[in-house]
Amino acid sequence: MSVKIRRKAERMAGAEAQPHDGYVSWERFEAIRTKVSSNVPTGRHHGAPKHGDALLAGLIRCRRCGRKLTLRYSGMRHHIPRYSCSRAWMDNGGPHCIAFGGLRVDDAIEEALLGVVGPGAIAAATAAAEGARERRDQVRDAFSRDREAARYAADRAFRQYDAADPANRLAASELEARWNRALAHAAEVEGKIAMHDAAAPAPIADPASLGVLASNLKTVWDAPTTDARLKKRIVRTL
Repeated sequence: MSVKIRRKAERMAGAEAQPHDGYVSWERFEAIRTKVSSNVPTGRHHGAPKHGDALLAGLIRCRRCGRKLTLRYSGMRHHIPRYSCSRAWMDNGGPHCIAFGGLRVDDAIEEALLGVVGPGAIAAATAAAEGARERRDQVRDAFSRDREAARYAADRAFRQYDAADPANRLAASELEARWNRALAHAAEVEGKIAMHDAAAPAPIADPASLGVLASNLKTVWDAPTTDARLKKRIVRTL
């Protein structure tokens, strides 16, 4: 290593680390870590939903040995799921515990799920939309109060600067700096309000439309355009 490179490395190693704001909030970090942990198919976690049609992948265990059942697809189009307890055989060459086809099992799960979700779908969606609207209104009100306070502070700073004696350059300079900081803070609050308003979600459909959707929930569930991963997330949630 050359002397120049070594000295540069020593300066970098000896430099004091400068603190900076995190890239995400602590709450967002915790949510990301929880999501990543739940996507690992080990222990109590179910693993991330995959593209396959089987609803119970990563969710069920063998009653005999307690291991998670593995999943394989068969058929001409590889769309027929089959659950089996083969971890003992895969890890240690032990015997298989159980194995069974997944079509009838998944059909029973779908029927039970639609029976639970269907009756309360409209009420749940409406309540969720109303709760989200109330939370957004609370945030908007808080931003409005911050904007009012920032505008008052900027106006007060300007009046102090305007009333200062120009001959006292030191005082005038300090008052001008305070005014500029107050203006910058007011602009920052305005930017937050604009971002909040721009991120407003689309309004929820009217209850009549939701009633039609709920009555056709099974049709939507069985539609080819419905993503299998979405179905699995719903099963995991319930």
